[in-house]
Amino acid sequence: MIFPQIPHNEKERLDALLAYKILDSAPEKDFDDIVKLASEICHTPISTITLVDKDRQWFKSKIGLEFSEGARDTSFCAHTLNNPREMMIVSDSLEDDRFYDNPNVIGHPNVRCYVGVPLVDPNGHALGSLCVIDNQPRNLDNFQLLALEKLANQVINLLELRKKNFQLMENHNMLLSKYKDLEQFASIVSHDIKSPLNNIMMLTRLLQESNHDQLDGDGMQMLGYIYKSSEELKKLVDAILEYYKYDNEQVIANENIRLNDFMQYLIDILDTKNEFQFILPEKNHKIRSNKMALGQIFYNLISNSIKYNDKPKGIIHIDFSETEDFNIISIEDNGCGIDKANHHKIFNIFETLGKTDRFEAKGTGIGLSTVQKMVQKLNGKIEIESELGKGTRFKVFLKK
Repeated sequence: MIFPQIPHNEKERLDALLAYKILDSAPEKDFDDIVKLASEICHTPISTITLVDKDRQWFKSKIGLEFSEGARDTSFCAHTLNNPREMMIVSDSLEDDRFYDNPNVIGHPNVRCYVGVPLVDPNGHALGSLCVIDNQPRNLDNFQLLALEKLANQVINLLELRKKNFQLMENHNMLLSKYKDLEQFASIVSHDIKSPLNNIMMLTRLLQESNHDQLDGDGMQMLGYIYKSSEELKKLVDAILEYYKYDNEQVIANENIRLNDFMQYLIDILDTKNEFQFILPEKNHKIRSNKMALGQIFYNLISNSIKYNDKPKGIIHIDFSETEDFNIISIEDNGCGIDKANHHKIFNIFETLGKTDRFEAKGTGIGLSTVQKMVQKLNGKIEIESELGKGTRFKVFLKK
């Protein structure tokens, strides 16, 4: 018996094999189907997908064998590693100096005919082989040999796909962990800021009221600046808390909602003092959704239509349409509009486009991010149509 030689690139080859994270993994149907097909095409009782580890050969999939691994020293498949571009064909092992006294030949599983196609990764590393084995000496025909080569290519494709799926899962888990850390950090910081911030606002207001007669105009103005800045910071903190509030909660669309009644409720809360004209759908449509989520979505959208409107008479048109899969609710205004070049980034968190609203207040850049998040939780999507100086229309697609 001649022992299989160790390839000159053994370290790199083993590293490549380990990178697939497949050794000792559970059976997988896609791989099992390949050995079954190889066995049927070649009319052999045994077929394996063999991966050659440092001191052993391990079968990812097998048919006709009871054991799942064997010694590398007596492995037929280990011989394929040194000629990774050539199929290894042994028509009769008893006539081959390498194998005539191999334990796998003179004992179980009595290998007489062996054909193995090297499994070579995209970087040229031989990982093992796809093989078929018979207990009788024989030759395979050209069709069978070509079929084995194609099946071996599919094994490599499956290995590559499996590796990429693992990498995607690892990246997903890493991003999820970082996101949770960021969420926790934002929550802690926001809560730690809110308490002293409320104290500053309360004390500032107290100073304004109790020292009104003692402070000159500049002093009162400075206190006003302090209060206004604190108020803006509080708005930002509240928005951050709101943004992360529902991250870990499931949003279930299980409530019947009359659209016009619901929109009128939001309009009343916003209290525009007749400065805006609201146009509602002619029909009071009934939809099934989540009131809390819809409140977040349309309060923010209608509020933005009010705040970013520079026309003498603001008009906000709320409309409804539907398709087979979606209820579509649109909020259209005649306000400032948004430059088309900025449409792609308006849903980014903290993105304000440098604008101040009609009350000279700067937004937090969190409202539309919250809107998009809530729409996605309802398995929907949101689209924008806007032209600078003419107005904006948001279309919210809610899954039925």
